[in-house]
Amino acid sequence: MNQLYDVNTAARQLAVSPWTIRAYIRQGKLHPVRIGRLVRLDEEELSRFVARSKAAGDSFPNQIHSGEEQ
Repeated sequence: MNQLYDVNTAARQLAVSPWTIRAYIRQGKLHPVRIGRLVRLDEEELSRFVARSKAAGDSFPNQIHSGEEQ
């Protein structure tokens, strides 16, 4: 199973605000895993998002930083 990140941790990984992550989810740019009322983002989904953003010419960090935070 892949690492799941909460919105705040995902925001730190991508160097954006939690509000930006929530907006990306609403816009369909990020696809979260919902567990009841909890919203989590899979490590692979974040990596795909960064790859898609790079292909589109957006600027994002080179990689997702893995850590023990949740």
